[in-house]
Amino acid sequence: MGGNVVDEKRFTRHWVAIVTVYLAVLLDGALSHVLGQWIMRPTYTGVPQLTLLSLVLVVIFVPQETWTMAIAIGAGLITDCFYTGILGVNTFIIPLIVFVVMQVRPIIPRKWLFVWAVCVIAETLQEVANYVVALMLGSTTASVGALISEHIAPGLTVNIILFAIIYYALSRLLVKLTQD
Repeated sequence: MGGNVVDEKRFTRHWVAIVTVYLAVLLDGALSHVLGQWIMRPTYTGVPQLTLLSLVLVVIFVPQETWTMAIAIGAGLITDCFYTGILGVNTFIIPLIVFVVMQVRPIIPRKWLFVWAVCVIAETLQEVANYVVALMLGSTTASVGALISEHIAPGLTVNIILFAIIYYALSRLLVKLTQD
């Protein structure tokens, strides 16, 4: 038989990535509800973004996952249906951010500090994209300063804490997923 041919086993554990992301979608809503009295005030809003965090981790730790974009579109659609009320916003923004992360994945070291930085950038991009959409729809008059101080900073604070809580367990699960 051909000694130069490498038999690469097909990746078949898509269900773990799917379950991970969709549990994150549910936990986003649950955490918003449970922690809402502390993280969502008239002067600041810190929204949990476990869905985006989990998708970034899937992209980085499971590079052979071919269904990532489909999972991101589905997660965005569910997020729009249940949490935002405007169909299509997160269905477009989340997969776009996932696409960007997929493009830079080859140069991202799989160390927690670099993964954390990518998550911070991804969450910031999502907040800015949501702000731009809200401006285009005329549903906000907030200034860029208000966006930074009332949405991005509290949101990053909440999500950095969530990252610290879930990173080790989720990254280990996803690494195990790729090993046999």
